[in-house]
Amino acid sequence: MTCQSSLDMGRPSTPMGSPSTHKTTLSSIPSPKASLPSPKKSLRNPSNKHWVQEQQRKTFLYHLKLWSLFHDSSPYFHGKISLFPDSQVGSEIGLSKSVACILTDTAFTDARKRIVIRLFPPQKDSTYKRRVSGHTKRHDSMDLFGSDLNFSEWQRAVPDRTKNEGTHEPSLPSNGSANGYYKLVVRCGAGWISAREYFSKIYFTHLEAQKLNPRTYMRNVDQSLTNRSLLLGQPPSEKDSVTVQPLFHPFRRLPSELQEMILTIAAGHTRAYNLCYDSHLVHNSKRKSPSPISLSMMFQISKATNKHLIPYIFHSTDFHFGLTGFTNFLWQAGPANRPEIRRLTFHFGKLALLHCVRWLAPDPVFELLEPPVVTSPRSLQFFWRCQIQDLVRDLDLLTLTINLKGVPPEDIPMVIHILKNAFGSLERLLFVDTDKYGNSKKVEFDDKTKELLGKQSWREMCRGYFERHRIHQYFLKWELLRVESDEFEGLMDDDKEFFVC
Repeated sequence: MTCQSSLDMGRPSTPMGSPSTHKTTLSSIPSPKASLPSPKKSLRNPSNKHWVQEQQRKTFLYHLKLWSLFHDSSPYFHGKISLFPDSQVGSEIGLSKSVACILTDTAFTDARKRIVIRLFPPQKDSTYKRRVSGHTKRHDSMDLFGSDLNFSEWQRAVPDRTKNEGTHEPSLPSNGSANGYYKLVVRCGAGWISAREYFSKIYFTHLEAQKLNPRTYMRNVDQSLTNRSLLLGQPPSEKDSVTVQPLFHPFRRLPSELQEMILTIAAGHTRAYNLCYDSHLVHNSKRKSPSPISLSMMFQISKATNKHLIPYIFHSTDFHFGLTGFTNFLWQAGPANRPEIRRLTFHFGKLALLHCVRWLAPDPVFELLEPPVVTSPRSLQFFWRCQIQDLVRDLDLLTLTINLKGVPPEDIPMVIHILKNAFGSLERLLFVDTDKYGNSKKVEFDDKTKELLGKQSWREMCRGYFERHRIHQYFLKWELLRVESDEFEGLMDDDKEFFVC
């Protein structure tokens, strides 16, 4: 009855099921005042403090997420920052304001603590600064809810997707300049420090405690932090949390020297790169774990990075080789990179002289001695020799190091003489000796050896080679095994211009 009487408003009632037979008149139209419903409390009404604070929380988390994705991060801290689930309704949550949060360190089971932070917007956002400064002048000490204008000014700063949605996908700042970053400071004592400094301080505090008692540190500290965290109640929900972790700055913006250092460390690369596959030539009891990536894979990361990375690798690396792999390495390096090679180390062992005569000696020496190599067809030996001789002429070496481990002392002068004349240029020749543990030390020759190194001719060195190795069939061609010393001298006389007496 009450509902029906409130709808009558001066017009006759019509029984149910009876058609209306009268015409509508002006007097029968209800007045606007009478037809308005009684005012109700809308959830989106700015006067509702709970709803406004929820919007503030969403907006603040949005900006905090942007900060976490593009900030000057601590390289040590892993955790998250969360808003209190029951934040005080009367307090404002926003940029440049003190906001109480929960900091969680994920290095422990449950390590939460209460902190106060201030998040400042990017300085380049002049529009936002004008709005905030205008708001501060008009309502410096007024309550947020005291004016409709006040709420409208705040609402314009809220991204559209955070007003109507519970979740949002933040985007990175469009400007990569330093002024385009968010700034976060944390309350520490009577002042404020940067988030990076604060998070690093937490890490080093725990690190110092660990040094004092490394055995029981994790168990005792973890239990203590868990008990302290229980005082804060239940852990905050994920929707109120933002992850904090170390960030890498955009890699290509780093100085080229820093890019090179990062990539070489990632590849496990040092200044020495061992391509010696003969384990008996290089003894190393301290075997390292395999590198995360190989050099060839590192060169596939970025063509733009390779522009300065590849020359740096070839300039700074000392490449180590045994009896095999050297020709293949030079071939794969290519004509553009071979001139960039500056340092080589050879581990030839007791077969050093034989190896040098086969592949690196001048043509008259090789044609005289011609140590055999089993190849099929036999001419393949000569093709390989021509190939490696052509490749090494592209090398302008700063340093050539020879490991004398196992090299017969009487063979050393001829080995040095061959290597000095094989390369395009050679600035410095070094000699080392290694022990059974792989440790190397520099070798200094005595005066007698130095004198021999400089005075022996090709004729004298080849004569000594013939006398020492004539009993070894793989050091000389088959025809020389039945030749006497005077006949060998006669063979050298056929090319007196090269084999000077």
